[in-house]
Amino acid sequence: MNILHLLSWFPVPDNPTLGNFCIRQIESLPEDCHSVILSVFEDPALKESQVVDVEEHERYVYVRVRFRACRCASRWLGRLWRKWRTYRLYQYGLGYVKQHFFTPDFVHLHVSYPAGRIALQWKRRYKIPYLMTEHWTIYQPQNDALLTGRLRRQVVKIGNNASIILPVSDDLRCNMERVGIQNSYRVIYNVVNTDRFTLPENRAKGEKVKMLHISTLRDEAKNFSGLLRVVERLAQVRRDFELHVIHDYPAPQFEDYVRQNQLSDVVFFHGKQAPEAVADFFTKTDFFVLFSNFENLPCVIVESFASGVPVLSTRVGGIAEIVSPERGVLVQAEDENALLEQMNYLLDHYDDYDREAIRQYALKSFSMEEIGQQIYRQYKRLLKTL
Repeated sequence: MNILHLLSWFPVPDNPTLGNFCIRQIESLPEDCHSVILSVFEDPALKESQVVDVEEHERYVYVRVRFRACRCASRWLGRLWRKWRTYRLYQYGLGYVKQHFFTPDFVHLHVSYPAGRIALQWKRRYKIPYLMTEHWTIYQPQNDALLTGRLRRQVVKIGNNASIILPVSDDLRCNMERVGIQNSYRVIYNVVNTDRFTLPENRAKGEKVKMLHISTLRDEAKNFSGLLRVVERLAQVRRDFELHVIHDYPAPQFEDYVRQNQLSDVVFFHGKQAPEAVADFFTKTDFFVLFSNFENLPCVIVESFASGVPVLSTRVGGIAEIVSPERGVLVQAEDENALLEQMNYLLDHYDDYDREAIRQYALKSFSMEEIGQQIYRQYKRLLKTL
């Protein structure tokens, strides 16, 4: 079968990891799924009018259509021109895929907006159906102020016209229905390359307990400032632990907080890390901690499970669907007292968890083979209706 993938979030030169979880889903597909990813974006460094880049990977081909930045003096005209140019080049990209690879049987849309506008237009104009995988937290009640007006109408229209929707958690499905997307759903969790992760190393006697946090550090979502406040309170009564932080973007305000509160021997910032380095961090971790205000189904929790590492997290989004008492502890969002209590408890009881059982759960639930087959079954279901 021939699948054309449209990604609303995809890697770009200044953000090479954007949408990497979408790419992993495509990599998980069986060999008889012939996949092409098509992305169109503005490249400020480009001198030519437009350029097509083709990258061949083991399980997919990536076609990128880059176009020169607008030189309009008016910001409004520039935005309008960029929208028109993107639309025209997606049409060009579709023709390029047909000429050089195949005519797609259907489109797999990853995240509804903005790429869903193209998928919907192709369905109406060319009769190409699409199914949709959704990761977006915008459907959650905390983000109602963001999902309004024209954006809400477009997102609902895109969702209602999909052949089937594959949200990454049941909580996300409920929230999509809440905003008006009434469709056929099948929950398929995020995928992780479980082969990259291994069980933790045996900790030397007397060594400090190591916690790990991985996120963008966007405070409105990740509440990293709340996590730091709890760590500061805990450090006042015991200092037999370390919090290691991997983060996508610079965090000078948090680094200043650590220095000002004498936490430099407790909290360590490591910046952005390659996937192999992240896996190595997990082998040295006793438990993983996340204090988010909202989430869907964080890949970092699944990576923690693949490493046999228990999780301390907030009960938000789809997290409660996978974090059971056998695999970790949940607290309410923004409840710093509860986080302090459970963090203090886990420092003494992290070793009570069956790490092999945690890893086996990850292998059965989130591996490339398992998720790839789940998506493949939905592909076959869609083809039967054509």
